Amino acid sequence: MDAFLSPRMQQWLRRPNVSLVLMADLDFASGPVRCHSGAGDALWQGKTFKGIGVLGKVGPVKQGTQVQPYRLRLTLSGLPQDLVAVALGEHYQNRPGALYLAAVEHSQVIEADLLFAGRMDVMTLQMGDTATLQLDLNSRGVDWKNARNRRYTDADQQAEHPGDKFFEFVPQMAEKAIFWGVPGQPVGGGGGGGGRAGRPRQHK
Repeated sequence: MDAFLSPRMQQWLRRPNVSLVLMADLDFASGPVRCHSGAGDALWQGKTFKGIGVLGKVGPVKQGTQVQPYRLRLTLSGLPQDLVAVALGEHYQNRPGALYLAAVEHSQVIEADLLFAGRMDVMTLQMGDTATLQLDLNSRGVDWKNARNRRYTDADQQAEHPGDKFFEFVPQMAEKAIFWGVPGQPVGGGGGGGGRAGRPRQHK
């Protein structure tokens, strides 16, 4: 277990009245959903994490030195109705999500270690006496498998960064004849021979 705990976290956990909880921070389109596996609200860096009692089930947290995709399956149970509404109606895929291991003292998070950070992928919701949400978080390594459909064009750049005119003149540059060395002769325009190596060409 110590492999997942920073030295500071280990020091805090040796103190009395300090408990360990899991915290999830999910960035939905209308606003973040933050919850933890304890009771009541917990404050951390100006953010409020709602206690949902039991944070369902957390899949294995895998780490490695190789560039490859990693996936964490997160199950949130006992969700309040407002969080259920967000899960049902919000765009979430490819938005950031993170899981933390946190030390809490008197409803205040005093230390938090990042266990996993990635982007939200597939989500399923089961309704019953309580709502249970199952969500996959993908590491950034997943992006290595995805094709890039970007182009070095003004239209593509405007879609990503409106107002940026860096690629504005790309079409004109592609058709532009560039003259280099010989007046009136474009580069790659047919050239012509004449002269031996080391001897300048003669012009009339």
